[in-house]
Amino acid sequence: MDLLERLSNRRGKWCGTVAWECDRSSMQPGLGAMAQAHDIFGEPLRPENGAEHVTTRTLRERLAKPGDAPHKHLGEAETLAIISCRSLQSIFVTDDTDVPSLAQEHGIKTVTTWDLLRLAGHVKYVDADTLWAYIQTLRDHGRGRPPRVHDRTSFDQWLTGDS
Repeated sequence: MDLLERLSNRRGKWCGTVAWECDRSSMQPGLGAMAQAHDIFGEPLRPENGAEHVTTRTLRERLAKPGDAPHKHLGEAETLAIISCRSLQSIFVTDDTDVPSLAQEHGIKTVTTWDLLRLAGHVKYVDADTLWAYIQTLRDHGRGRPPRVHDRTSFDQWLTGDS
């Protein structure tokens, strides 16, 4: 969370559904630090009018697949709706692989957790060993890993952009 705070430069924002998801996750073993997100992102943005609510539901339906739980993709949809409806100049951080193409339709740039971690390494906010440990922690909590990274050697190649 310390790295996220530094990367966001205390200018990051989040929406209500993402805050709720983060609160839920923070109750899981080993994820208590996620509760610090409130200090980093502040009061969550929430849909304020009918257009934002309708846009959220429409985008959520576009992201959903048959059998998805009712709240699956809701945080992503709510974020996209708020950015789009309010014409906010934003970069949306998401690891949902279905989001970038939908975001692009609305003129919204997306980056992934992996993009942020690689940036942190490039600007020397964190050394490669610490970054590797972060990636192991994320993997251990079911968050995947960067593309084509399966061991320390491939990680080092990914970090330097040689993969």
